[in-house]
Amino acid sequence: MADPSLIAKPSMEYAHPARESSAGRGMGILTFIAAIFLVLVGLGYGGVYFYRQSLEEALDGLTRTLSQLEEDLDAEVIQEIARVDRGLTTARALLAAHVYSSNLFSLLENHTLSDVYYSDFTYSREGGAKLVGRARDFIVLHRQLEALRTVPLVTAVTLEDIELAGEEEGTRIDFTIHVAFAENLFRF
Repeated sequence: MADPSLIAKPSMEYAHPARESSAGRGMGILTFIAAIFLVLVGLGYGGVYFYRQSLEEALDGLTRTLSQLEEDLDAEVIQEIARVDRGLTTARALLAAHVYSSNLFSLLENHTLSDVYYSDFTYSREGGAKLVGRARDFIVLHRQLEALRTVPLVTAVTLEDIELAGEEEGTRIDFTIHVAFAENLFRF
């Protein structure tokens, strides 16, 4: 049946009854999330800003303290500190260049056979030593050379001179060897 109203209505209005829009509820949640995010960003920015301000104030305070300390130092005190620093630098250089020869003697004492003794010892600045000595026989001399070659701190052992020497109690071997040592043997 026809609508008794004299005002014409669109045809859609008759086809579908009026409904509530569901799009409004979805926009409310997104707006709420965006508002929370905006508040969190604002709080983070504010925290960083106040932290920066406190750091700048601390830096200003430390700068004022440093300038005050610089003003308080006397020129004579500064010269005395510089003189002591130069002395300490010289002492460090001397200690760095110091050679601990006792390490060398300990090494020779621990690795010299009982049938071998040294009569002359010459140390060189290049980290080596020339040893003049005497052994009971050739086998003992060979064992002594091998004993020195097995030491990790010995880099080279060279037999430079050998001579057969006769004595009342028997024949002996006089020898001269050159032993090169690793640099860290002389450092403590």
